[in-house]
This record gives sequence, C-alpha cells and structure tokens, in this order.
Amino acid sequence: MTVFNRAGLLATSFAASFALAALAFGAAPHAQEPAKNPVVATVNGAEIRLSDVEAVRGQLPPQAQNYPMETLFNLIIGNMVNTRLIAAEAKRTGLGDAAAVKRRLASIEAQVLEQEFMDRSLEGAVTDAALQARYVAFLKENAPGEEVHARHILVKTEAAAAAIIKQLLAGADFEKLAREKSTGPSGKNGGDLGYFTFERMVPPFSRAAFQLRPGSITQRPVKTRFGWHIIKTEDKRVTKPPSFAATKAQMAEEVRKNLSEEIIEGLKKYAKIEIFGPQGRTKK
Repeated sequence: MTVFNRAGLLATSFAASFALAALAFGAAPHAQEPAKNPVVATVNGAEIRLSDVEAVRGQLPPQAQNYPMETLFNLIIGNMVNTRLIAAEAKRTGLGDAAAVKRRLASIEAQVLEQEFMDRSLEGAVTDAALQARYVAFLKENAPGEEVHARHILVKTEAAAAAIIKQLLAGADFEKLAREKSTGPSGKNGGDLGYFTFERMVPPFSRAAFQLRPGSITQRPVKTRFGWHIIKTEDKRVTKPPSFAATKAQMAEEVRKNLSEEIIEGLKKYAKIEIFGPQGRTKK
C-alpha cells in the first residue's frame, strides 16, 4: 500500500471507477478452474474470487491497469468488500424494492448481459480471413492518390505577395524569404508544409500547389481566407496505403463493429420497438 501513499493517485482519482466496476462485476460467473480462480475473500459467507478482482481491474482507466495486481489487489478488494457490505444492508432495509433502484439495477443488468452476449457471439469471428477481407475492402475504399510536398510564403496583401514573386523570379532564395517575410507558422521552417493530399488544404491553395510542376512557383499570388500565398511545389508522389500489419487492430475493430451491427439488425427484425421521444407516450 505504500505505492498509493506516495503517489496519492489511485485511492482518490479512481474511486468512482472501482465502485462502478465492482457493482457491475460483483457477481461475475466463475468459469475458470478453482485452482486458477481461488476464493480471495468472503463477505458474510459470500465468495469473491480472483476472476471478480480481475474483472474490476479490467474496467479501470488504462493508467491504473498498468499497475501490477500485487499493487492493486488490496485497493480493489477493499472497494469490493465495501460494496458487498453496503449492498447487503440496502437489501436488508428493503431499498432493493424501490422502483427507481429496480430501474437502475435493470439498466446495469442489461449492460452486463449485452457485453457478455456480444463477446460470446463474436468469439472466434475475428479471424485472419475476415481481417484480410476487410483489408482488401479498405484498399478499395482508399485508393492510392497523389500528394505534393510544398512550401509557401504567407503575407497580408496582394501587393506584398507580388513583390516577393518578383524577387523569386530574379533569383532570390525561397526558404530565406519565407523565414524573413512569411506570417504563417511554417515561415520559421522555410515555409515547408511537408507532403499533403488535396483535401488537406483549402481548395484555392491545393489547386495551385497540385497544378505546379516540381521545382516551380506560382506566378501570381493565391488568395485564401488566411491571406495571400506564394507557393512552391517541391515534389509529387503517389500515396502508399498502410500495410496490413499497421491496420490490423483497426481492421479487427471494424470487423467486430460490422458483425455487431448485423446481430443487432437481425434482432430488430423480430422485435416490436416503439420510441415516443422525450415527452413520452401520449394517451390515446
């Protein structure tokens, strides 16, 4: 417990997270073998197993989950014991029969059942074949395009921009002038904007940059809502799609999302759903 005394972090910042997680997973099923899922505490005879503690840990903020179980155990158990004691006393006094409490309990039960049902339904569905198929679709949806590497000098008036173009045509160094005269944040870097696709910039700027040949500059100032630009296109290239390995986690999330939506839509076909809006049902 000395870790928490020094850091002053988990006992306060994550108290609400522990309480909510302990409530949601206080009666989690114990599918593991007893030897691997030992009883780690009892409250008036009711067991708390290691899987219950691990379920609560899994609901904590990421920075808390990074702590080893040996560090988190006492804090989690303390919160779970408190939750069990208070819940038992609430039941004893009849609080569990209150309509508002029943609605909240039903909402929590629905969320837990939803998560458990979806986890079981999707178990084994995110296969390599499914991920590869989603990656192929991703490549079709994100066909290679063109991007340019450009620099610019941004000034407030058309006259100032025209004067700079004259200097450049006379042999002045673009990067040097950008550092001296540009009012944009890229000025200190010689006006360098790096590589960008057409949609990354405002249309007038992109049209001018993409029309230029590498190494050339705009012959007339380009106006945007930011001011007047002199643009130099350094290079053009075709974009490369990300590799399968780089997008695997994203593909897995999309496969799960698509399958989840299919399951939900299938359930809706056989359900009677009525939505009345914030004013509620109107009497007929």
